[in-house]
Amino acid sequence: MQDSEYDSVVWDTRAAGDHEAGSSLGVAASSPLAGMAVASGSGGNNNGGGSGSSGDVETSVTVDEPRKEGEGTGNPFITYLVTTTRTARKTREIRRYALRRRFQDFVWLHEQLRKQFAACVVPPLPGKHRMEYLTGDRFSEDFVGKRKHGLERFVRRVLLHPTLRTSQHVTVFLEAKDWSSEYEAKQTTSENGGVLDSLSEAVVNTFSKARKRDERFDEMREAVARLEDNLSRTQKLYLRVTKRQHELQQAYEELGTGMVDLGDIETGMTLALVEAGNALKAHHVALRRLAEQTEDLFLGEVEEYIAYCEAYLEMLRQRDQRQAELDDLTEFLQQSGAERDRLTNYQSAAGVTAVTNFIKGKVRDLRGVDPAVSRQQRIEKLATRIVELETAIEVSREGLDAFSSSVIEDYEVFARIKQHDFKRAFSALAASHIEFFARAADIWRAVIPELEKLPVD
Repeated sequence: MQDSEYDSVVWDTRAAGDHEAGSSLGVAASSPLAGMAVASGSGGNNNGGGSGSSGDVETSVTVDEPRKEGEGTGNPFITYLVTTTRTARKTREIRRYALRRRFQDFVWLHEQLRKQFAACVVPPLPGKHRMEYLTGDRFSEDFVGKRKHGLERFVRRVLLHPTLRTSQHVTVFLEAKDWSSEYEAKQTTSENGGVLDSLSEAVVNTFSKARKRDERFDEMREAVARLEDNLSRTQKLYLRVTKRQHELQQAYEELGTGMVDLGDIETGMTLALVEAGNALKAHHVALRRLAEQTEDLFLGEVEEYIAYCEAYLEMLRQRDQRQAELDDLTEFLQQSGAERDRLTNYQSAAGVTAVTNFIKGKVRDLRGVDPAVSRQQRIEKLATRIVELETAIEVSREGLDAFSSSVIEDYEVFARIKQHDFKRAFSALAASHIEFFARAADIWRAVIPELEKLPVD
């Protein structure tokens, strides 16, 4: 990451009320997501609203001022100015950090949070697999602007999450001056599965399905899947709307040009026709702005929430896998116990005939194996296996219970963040339409005086 005037930490310890008017360190008023502050710090329990009512520190973050770096090199990239403002509730002390981060730095934070909090759904990053990467337009103003807003939404959702925001990785990302994911030391950890890994794949079938269904998680899965389906349909329908808007933009622009040309022919109505033509062109510009705003602030949010739903469904599948592993271990324990009891009581295995037992006995005689010693050895091995399985089951059950509790808690957090984000997305949708229709009314209202000047017999 290249040094810049923003690669520094600015400390401001004045009380919030001491700042001059217009120099607030909170969210910029021009930001489309303005007005959202996040409570963080010890004891923070934000309810997903615009401003937290508890916690030691209130945090606001903006992602702005995209800039192309590495011009003339083989690997240019875009950096974004991440501005973090932390305000102590009691003392009103303000700390402000303004640092540049590139997209890969956001990816690093996302991956670290996934590793650190396996039972939490990490908010999705804005989609990388877009046509812009294939067509070479990933540095276009439109693409970079959409990504900027998506990255800001990602950081804000992380800070709204009561667990994710406690991560040291979040602090490093927001506050570290001389840091970049490119130079981050990768920690190597030995993967030791413990007792479970000592069992053969025949014991734990990782592709089996949980036999004991928990209605709570089935209801969660159904609700999230239904939300994803509705969002997907909303996305498809609104994409049709934006397509029509783009077609209308072109039509209004062409109609405006035609109206101006008509004014050159109809000399008695030239001014009125030119005004009408210019109004049509201005209407085209207003409609384009409406399409851009809704595509960025509304459709972008919808697209991210579809990915959010997929991530939550994946976490539920992981929880089901843990349940299936516990069920497999329990079943294998029952089988091992039954086998030990059978050998102890000198019983034949189920389905084994007298002829089979006779042949097995002859084979043991040829090998010189004492049946009593062989039986005792098998009983001892089964006893050892049973102890290992009981330990493994206890560990698996504790892990499942902890994971399930975290999933339930995270579902409640997901619901709160969703309510907050949906309020913002639909408010942005409403505001963009209000702005469009107000602008359209002003445009056409300005045409009326010229039309009234036309003489009518």
